[in-house]
Amino acid sequence: MKKALLLVLIATLLLPAGALAQDQPHAGAEVVTTFMQSGTYDIGAEQLEPGFEELTGIELEIVASPFVVLVQNHITDLSTGTGEFDVISGDFWIGSVWNQMHPLDELIERDMWGGSFIEGLMQPGPSGFFDGKRIGIPYSADAYGLIYRTDIFEEAGISADWETWDEFIAALDKLEAHLEGSDIAPNVFAFGASEQTPAIFLGMYDGYLVDAEGNYALDHDKAVAALNQMKSLLDYNPEGATGLSIDEANSVFLTGKAATMICWVSFVRAAAQDPDSSLVVDNWATARFPGPGFPFLSAWNLFISGFSENPEAAWEWIKYYITEEEAKRRFVELGVGSPFLSTYEDAELIEKYSHDFPSMVENLNRAESVPWIFAAFEIFFRHMSEFVIGAVDVETMLENTLADWSELEVPEGLVQSAAAQGQMQEG
Repeated sequence: MKKALLLVLIATLLLPAGALAQDQPHAGAEVVTTFMQSGTYDIGAEQLEPGFEELTGIELEIVASPFVVLVQNHITDLSTGTGEFDVISGDFWIGSVWNQMHPLDELIERDMWGGSFIEGLMQPGPSGFFDGKRIGIPYSADAYGLIYRTDIFEEAGISADWETWDEFIAALDKLEAHLEGSDIAPNVFAFGASEQTPAIFLGMYDGYLVDAEGNYALDHDKAVAALNQMKSLLDYNPEGATGLSIDEANSVFLTGKAATMICWVSFVRAAAQDPDSSLVVDNWATARFPGPGFPFLSAWNLFISGFSENPEAAWEWIKYYITEEEAKRRFVELGVGSPFLSTYEDAELIEKYSHDFPSMVENLNRAESVPWIFAAFEIFFRHMSEFVIGAVDVETMLENTLADWSELEVPEGLVQSAAAQGQMQEG
């Protein structure tokens, strides 16, 4: 043992001067990275922390916070130029401070860094861009989806290859007739979780979200049609659907009491395949999220703060955290949606998730973010919830929404995002 240690010591001494420093050019640097306190993204970071520190010599501090706190911390830090955080985990919710992020194009090109990202996720909107420069890279991806009972559809002779919401609702009509007399609803959705309702609206609406002057706005006629169509889904939902939480709606589907469900597929995927928590194991699949609108996207990005004192060390952490191997591991172990196509083409995973992957990839490719700061989002779903329960009519709902939106300013970064995604009114 002593001889082996001596040989290691001699080999180390014989290395060219500066060799160890070249292996760890950022040794001694400190990087503070943020994540949402979710038991997924933050846990994934904690699992990588020891290996990253050993490989790079960089001291990593992980700051995990609940969603609302996380968003506010980022906006405050970047608005004041405090520079507390080096690597920032965020989405369009912090679009008001995208102008304070460090551009990444040169770093990506220099290191020839990349991977088999799903094409749509690397475009402006799903990925953070400002003034045409990339500032964010997605490390997770989840699109709003629609799942259905394959056994019931087969029994009823109904196809699940719809393209539009009209075609989906026609399928619900057939299901309603087929299920008459049973305790199974044609559809279930968490209408009681009012913050979820915009996802259906966005799938049914194909108008603008920002007007030609850069203000929050909606195409009146298209918005009315989408809102009324969304509310019509209540006719196919179980009694009391306006009070269902996400967990309660999931339970309806998992216990076999609904033939279709509109949801975040990642919230139900693992439970649906678990015989201890599901009565629909191997009898469900993911379908295309209907149009003419788009699937609502949750794509967390990693950004480097423009106030970071260690942007190069911060970049090392981004490259270490966002890899195809780690994305696959986080998908399998933590249920985090992967932004890499290779995850969904993995032979082992295809065998396990064959009922889920093809439509999931299609939905992710079509998915878009929205140009709403959180205040704009909250205004919309709050007024929409009043419409869903019948407290106001559709015209009042739109009037109240637009009145409240008029008090808000759309950040330049989100105006650019809306324009890039075709969500801006043509001027």
